[in-house]
Amino acid sequence: MVRVGFIGLGTMGGRMCHNLLADDHDLVVFDIREEAVDPLVEAGADSADTMLELARKSDVVMLSLPGPDEVVQVVDELGDGLGDGDVLVDLTTSTPSTTNAVDEELSTRSVDVLGAPVSGGRSGAENGTLSVMVGGDTDVFEACRPIFESIGSDIFYIGEQPGHGHAMKLVNNYLSFVAMICTSEAVSIGEQVGLEVETMVDVFNQSSGQNTATSFKFPEYIMTEQYDMDYNMALVEKDMQLLMDVTRETGTPFMAGGTIRQIIAYIRAELGYEADYTEIYKYFDKIANDGAETSY
Repeated sequence: MVRVGFIGLGTMGGRMCHNLLADDHDLVVFDIREEAVDPLVEAGADSADTMLELARKSDVVMLSLPGPDEVVQVVDELGDGLGDGDVLVDLTTSTPSTTNAVDEELSTRSVDVLGAPVSGGRSGAENGTLSVMVGGDTDVFEACRPIFESIGSDIFYIGEQPGHGHAMKLVNNYLSFVAMICTSEAVSIGEQVGLEVETMVDVFNQSSGQNTATSFKFPEYIMTEQYDMDYNMALVEKDMQLLMDVTRETGTPFMAGGTIRQIIAYIRAELGYEADYTEIYKYFDKIANDGAETSY
C-alpha cells in the first residue's frame, strides 16, 4: 500500500486527512501544532516528529501550506527524505514558477512533483467534495488519482507542467473574487431601492447574474448572517497578490485585475485582516447605507 505523508493540518489539511483515513489510506502526518496532530492520530494516522522523518516514512508527500514561501522552506527541510520514485503533491495555493522550480530541484533526485491546489473551502474539505486541479506528468497523476478521489469529487488534469495546476487555481480565485465583490455591490444597490436580498439572490440564480457568490456564499454565509467561511481577508489579499505576481512574471496585461486588487486592499484595510471573506458584503452594505463616497 502507498503510504501518504501530509504536512499542514490547518482548516483544509486536517479535514482532507480525515477523508484520507476514511478511505483507508495509510497516513502519516506532521504539523508544528500538537493539537492539530492529536485528533488524526486518534483517528488512525501515524505521526512524525520532523518533516524529514515524515518524508522517509512516505511514498507520497502532500503539502497544504499558507503560501509559496512556506512551500520552499518545507521542501528544503524535507531534504534527502525524498528519493527515487517518491512523489511530492503540493495542494497549497502557490505560484506556477514556485512549483516548477521545486519540480526542477527534485527531479535531480528522481522525485516527481504534482501541483494540485484545491477549491471548495472548508465545507468541500470536510465533505470530500473539493475540486482538485492537477498539473504534472500524466502517469504520476493517474497513479495518485485514488488519493485525489478521497479528498475531491471533481478531479481535473490541467497540463503537463506542475505549475499548470497552480495557474488554474489563481485564475479561478480571481473570478471568485470578482463575483463576490460585484455581487455584494449589486445587492447593496438593489437594497437602496427597496429590493429584498432573498428576492435578488433567487432571481440572480435563475438568470444571467448567477455566480458562486449568488449560488453559495450569499445563501450559506451572508443571508444566514454566519460570515464564517474560514477564509479571511489576509488570505484573499495574499492570493490576489500571487496572481498579480504571475502577470508581472509573464508580462500579461491585467487591467480589471489591478482595480480588483485595489478594492480588496481597501476593504481589507477597513474590515481588518481577520475579517471573513464573506464580510465583503458588510462593507458594501455599510457604505451604501452611509451614503459614503469611496475612491480606490
